[in-house]
Amino acid sequence: MKVAAWRKARALLWVGITLVILLVIFILGGVVALPWLPSPTLDLRSLAPWIYIVPILVATKALLEVLRPVFRAALRSHVRYEADIFAHFQLVSYVVWGTAIALVLFVLLGGGTQGYSLLGTGLVTAALIYVMQEPLLNIVGWVVLVTMGLYKLGDRIEMNQTKGYVVEITPMNTTLREFGGLLYGDAFTGRYVTIPNSQILKGNVFNYTKDTPFVWDQLTVSVTYESDHKLAEKLILEAAEDVVGPMMRENRNHLRSKYEFADLADYMAEEPRVGWGMKDSSVDLTLVYFCPVFAKGGYRTRLVKRVLEKFANESRVQFAYPHMQMVPSEEKKVSVLR
Repeated sequence: MKVAAWRKARALLWVGITLVILLVIFILGGVVALPWLPSPTLDLRSLAPWIYIVPILVATKALLEVLRPVFRAALRSHVRYEADIFAHFQLVSYVVWGTAIALVLFVLLGGGTQGYSLLGTGLVTAALIYVMQEPLLNIVGWVVLVTMGLYKLGDRIEMNQTKGYVVEITPMNTTLREFGGLLYGDAFTGRYVTIPNSQILKGNVFNYTKDTPFVWDQLTVSVTYESDHKLAEKLILEAAEDVVGPMMRENRNHLRSKYEFADLADYMAEEPRVGWGMKDSSVDLTLVYFCPVFAKGGYRTRLVKRVLEKFANESRVQFAYPHMQMVPSEEKKVSVLR
């Protein structure tokens, strides 16, 4: 209910912003006269073409915000997953924005023969853009970063195959205090990494702490085929209950409130779970859980210690590890008995 109310409020907000901008333009141009305001001295022709461009862009955004809940309500009974609904809506938004940009270009070019006089300027501008493409890409990446809120100072992110704590953001670069790598538990390495903002446009950006400080982790325990596997699973879950169980139950409502779609709650592990797998010489039991990203190494260490304690007290469960075992043949056994 809170999410639906926020979507409706956001749509109304954009409609209000559009109306306010149009009202201001009309007041400045004398189209609308208010008795408590002096007579306008601004000539609307001096603002052209911006008096058309700004309303076009703002009205386009407002239109999409109004269409979003309508689109969702119309397709909810026909499309099973909410993520698919918004994937379809993205296609619609691309068409709407493409139409709006075409109108803006038409206004900028004068809508007629005036546009030909801008051709030379356009070619020079294109040449400059080609020469300065890398710095411009950095600035564009910075704009995308700021407008979309991909990350901020203090977030833990992974970008360009580097994980780190964001300590500085400039229009050209992002500086990370590196963690992880070969070090256990995502500890800081002591190195600073400077990454061009253009990488935002060229690769993936992973944010570990954008809306919640929790991340999922897993611990794999290999046991022999001769072990009691159900007992091993029970012992692992008991160890998880001792270490991470209360913490997960305490924070799972917070995690659920951050899901973009309600369907995600069906797939997320909100309590410790164990998955089974088979290998040549072992059965792998993988514990899946979530914990604070800043304390992932500490929780894993406590889990390992607790699992070792549980297995040490149970003879029916044995760890699987690489080793050699000499098995005498039947002929040697018979000769020994004689």
